[in-house]
Amino acid sequence: MLFEDTFFKNQIWQKERLVAYGFQETDGWWAVHQPFMNGHFEARVRVKVPDQAMAQVWDVDMDEEYHAFRIQRAVGAFVGEVRENYAAILHEIVQQCAEEEPFQSPQGNRLIRHIQKRFQEEPDYPFSKAPDIATLRHAGNQKWYGLMTQVPWTVLKRTDKEGKIDIINVKVEADQIENIVGRGGIYPAYHMSKKSWISISLDDSLSDEDLFALVEKSRQLVAPKSAQSLTETCYWILPANPALYDIDTELRNEGQILWTQKPNIKPKDIVCIYMTKPIQAIRYLCRVSKAHLTEGNQVYMKLELLRELSDSEFPLLLMKDLGVKAVRGPRLATPECRKALESLLKE
Repeated sequence: MLFEDTFFKNQIWQKERLVAYGFQETDGWWAVHQPFMNGHFEARVRVKVPDQAMAQVWDVDMDEEYHAFRIQRAVGAFVGEVRENYAAILHEIVQQCAEEEPFQSPQGNRLIRHIQKRFQEEPDYPFSKAPDIATLRHAGNQKWYGLMTQVPWTVLKRTDKEGKIDIINVKVEADQIENIVGRGGIYPAYHMSKKSWISISLDDSLSDEDLFALVEKSRQLVAPKSAQSLTETCYWILPANPALYDIDTELRNEGQILWTQKPNIKPKDIVCIYMTKPIQAIRYLCRVSKAHLTEGNQVYMKLELLRELSDSEFPLLLMKDLGVKAVRGPRLATPECRKALESLLKE
């Protein structure tokens, strides 16, 4: 296994993030050269969307690839320093430019990417004793519309298959159960009410089109029912890369900032700005004062600063304890995380 495989495995590259990071495109490949060790070496990374990547260490002084760090028996402070610097660069690029595929099934990962793009909703992991179980929640009221887990085929009464399979439980209208269960990939609900839920195996037995439609229908069924619910305040977590954008100066000097409009975020929502590596903590709590402001071809929302936190008050470690495992894009705070953030605003 190559040294780089540890970093690139299961990663899906995001074109917009590659551009923001500084990658340049040539013949379908995106490339960046990042110098380290006072410019004597470069990490040369090439990516092809969605899931191909390769990288090498280039010795700038010798104008050739540097291989010594790959030799397992190679030891010494210098080789170790090259290896550590290169690893740090690869880790940073992956963090900023890619999305990890959280599920074993390709269809499960395609579903998550669809939900992220369409609704800006991320899976959360609310069960500390079952950390691999993910839930999908509606942004308007935090109700589940999907539960994803992995089960043995036998719990679905499939004795013709061995091993385990990723599934998602979704809500359906009660009078549709008999018409739906029995179609390829659709089973009576596992560990949930069989009167209003079904289980879908994420093995492509059901087409993506039909799967996405059932998940979106489930989301509609749990959506807020009243106008009041639709206007309830949501707590969003948005990542900000301090290496790419000096958000501190603008917020501290002006007390407000324009941010690219994100779907589903509305006036009066709370936006918690999470500073990515090396900080990895929520630093700013803001309120959306205006939304859908148009300037040229761009649409923005205006955020007004409510409170600045120290980097030790709400670090990623605490967020993980509250069910927020990662912040790769706009996402809702989990109920536990929201409660903790609300208490900070009341102080």
